[in-house]
Amino acid sequence: MRPLGPGCLAACVLLGVVLLPLPVSAVEPRGLPAKHQAQKPTPKKVAQQGKAQKPARGTAAPRKKPAKKPLESKKAPKKPGSEPRQPEPQARASIAGRPVVAPISSGASESPELDELREVEDILFWDIERVPALAPGSAKPEVLNSGLPPAVSSGAVDPPPSSAESSELRWMAQLAKPDLPFRWDVRLIRYLDYFKNNPRGRSFVQSLLKRSGRYEAKMRELLRARKLPEDLVYLALVESGMNPRIVSHAGAAGLWQFMPKAATAYGLRIDKHVDERLDPQRSTEAAMRFLQDLHARFGRWELAMAAYNMGHGGLLTSIRKYNTNDFWELSQLEAGIPFETALYVPKIVAIAFVARNKEVFGCTDLQLDPAEKLVVDATPPPPAPGKLESVASAKKPVTTVVAPATTPALPVDVAPVEVEGKGRDQSQTLLVDSPPVKYTLRWGESLEYVASTVGTTESRLRALNALTNPVPPRPGTVILVPRSGAKPAQLDQPVAVVPARTSPVAGKKRVFYEVVWGDDLSDVARTLGVTADDLCHWNNLDRSANLHGKMVLQAFVAEDRSLSDVRTIASKDARVLVVGSPEFFDHFEAKNGRVRSVVTVNDGDTMQSLAKKFGISVGMMERINHRSRDSVLKRGETLIVYGRKAIAPGVLAPKKGASDTIYDSEESNIDG
Repeated sequence: MRPLGPGCLAACVLLGVVLLPLPVSAVEPRGLPAKHQAQKPTPKKVAQQGKAQKPARGTAAPRKKPAKKPLESKKAPKKPGSEPRQPEPQARASIAGRPVVAPISSGASESPELDELREVEDILFWDIERVPALAPGSAKPEVLNSGLPPAVSSGAVDPPPSSAESSELRWMAQLAKPDLPFRWDVRLIRYLDYFKNNPRGRSFVQSLLKRSGRYEAKMRELLRARKLPEDLVYLALVESGMNPRIVSHAGAAGLWQFMPKAATAYGLRIDKHVDERLDPQRSTEAAMRFLQDLHARFGRWELAMAAYNMGHGGLLTSIRKYNTNDFWELSQLEAGIPFETALYVPKIVAIAFVARNKEVFGCTDLQLDPAEKLVVDATPPPPAPGKLESVASAKKPVTTVVAPATTPALPVDVAPVEVEGKGRDQSQTLLVDSPPVKYTLRWGESLEYVASTVGTTESRLRALNALTNPVPPRPGTVILVPRSGAKPAQLDQPVAVVPARTSPVAGKKRVFYEVVWGDDLSDVARTLGVTADDLCHWNNLDRSANLHGKMVLQAFVAEDRSLSDVRTIASKDARVLVVGSPEFFDHFEAKNGRVRSVVTVNDGDTMQSLAKKFGISVGMMERINHRSRDSVLKRGETLIVYGRKAIAPGVLAPKKGASDTIYDSEESNIDG
């Protein structure tokens, strides 16, 4: 090889100087309100020649690299002239929790703006505290104040809290309200404060609202035609930034960020040639059906939006575990719902506030993006199914006898019942040796419970009564059950989860009522001889949200109240757990083979390293502690983890995907 000359050596030296790494600076949040700046540690510049050091404890993390250009799918939205597919009725029924009307005709980075909002959430909500667990050994449950105002009633909304910390935010009470329900939760207050008083927040929300012009008018037309809240348009804005071709890290795509399974269920075609999630018209119509079904299931738009984000099956599991159907309560409880979901709903509501109060948030002169083509069928759809007209809403029980047909060729005491076989188009005849007996369903009794008491299974009971409709029968229905003889199934001790503020009611006895599919709060209250408001107070319930099967409600009823037509559980027969108590977490985590522990943070610990150490996901760490996975941990602070352990003898982990019927089960997430 030829030796390098002096000119080449000089050039190499100069090039090396140019390529020396530049210092990396941590960036502190700009314009953050003073109270947040006082709480958030100030950043510190870190630099070292050739290698950037990790920020010292107590300093803010360096600004992340700018997001790469969003990945946009190159698939065709739909074939020209292609006919729309029909949604899957069974899937819709599973999500809605009841039969639905006929279908309505008619690894990549995400949006840089949405990435920026997630980054700033680490700043805004780093100190949000979870509701703490009760101290062990308490003589009685202590009262935990959630900090939330009373539940919204008659459409009225309470003003923002008047504490010293939030007195400066009383301007919020004068804002025009969105048509989505909300509560003055600390998360909503901080979003509104950020969008108004922080330069970066104002810039972000203006940029996001600018994009809304692309499809907002047509989406509102479609929402209005279906009698849905028009401000649901901002759910699409938060999901995709109104980019119909965007694809998320998890594989969600389009304006409404449909996952493949949910998209298919709602009639969107996805194959190697076409992805209709990318079609604004068809994906919007599918999203309307999806949201309508979620609202039918949960009864409140906060819960419907939460289910859209986290999956309806996961939300049902949380509601049953913590025994509350109040979104705002669930969002504060330890591990109640994912951290992302706890911010998702107030984020949408806050953006709706900004859109309705543009002058307050500095958006008066904002020029929206030109409208994109979106053809929608504004013809009003068939009316959405109302509440089930059943004995639940009747003042007097309706007696209905469901009996199998008899065949003259058989003896009178032998009745044939056709039950579905394992093979296709196969059936088998079940011969009942002795005549079955009639049984009238009581309030609080499901087919599963009745079957266990007579020593059979729900499927056999359905076969005996020719119950092909998956909708469970309601109280007052007369069914046939086998004569006693078989040994009843051994039932586990019922578990009743009660709020921490529970206290006895003088002159009343406490009983527990297990909700079955189709139960309405007012009907249950009337049956027990109490008021609906009392049931809400005793059980941390949202008055207008739906009840769900397998919730266990506590009630304090009159001593002389006759409950012969109701299945209730006496206090002495139930295992009563106070939500948030050590016994509560021990019980539920043991079922999953986990144990709850409080750990102290050491130098070098991160959310990721602690999650790996204890064998749980980073998402679960976020959910338990109400903190972002990117939070900077300080030495000496405490975190809660649910570590893995061997499942104790006699304690069975729930079977994955196990369910009774689509109307009363812990369904798997079709949307997650």
